[in-house]
Amino acid sequence: MPVAHGLVGASLVAAVLPRAGREREWRRALLAGAALANAADLDFSLVFVFGSRGWHRGFTHSLVFALAVFVCLLLALGRRRARVAVGLGLAYASHALLDFATTRQGGGLELFWPFSFERFGLRWWGLSEIPSRLPPAEILNFLFLEFVLFAPPLLLLILLRRGVFRRPV
Repeated sequence: MPVAHGLVGASLVAAVLPRAGREREWRRALLAGAALANAADLDFSLVFVFGSRGWHRGFTHSLVFALAVFVCLLLALGRRRARVAVGLGLAYASHALLDFATTRQGGGLELFWPFSFERFGLRWWGLSEIPSRLPPAEILNFLFLEFVLFAPPLLLLILLRRGVFRRPV
């Protein structure tokens, strides 16, 4: 679900960022949020290296790992940009929560690693698993569905944060 992850991550950053800010910084922060929201799936590289699908949805999908990412962001960005670090940390954490909510089949994800290696999933909607088994044209349909479902909240947040709906004084 790369489109959904990216849009949710960018939405969380948009919700947390201060209203005042330069356009370029806002765009960079939203793009960083979208990228970080997809970063947990870099564990696919471990699947290829070690030849085991057991690495996917492992420690990189854990809430503890998300907290560690947030702490690193906070240290790197400093106190002055703490809100940006919070937004980016939430964007990273959103990946695990979205996968948790959209996992029906398979083993789930190691949400509480390193305290537990048990895998969890809500198991009521398998949106994140369907596309991997489809032909390319149908995968594009699912990417479009992700966009239709998750782009409107981001657009609404951006418009609200810019004050588009405020009445002129």
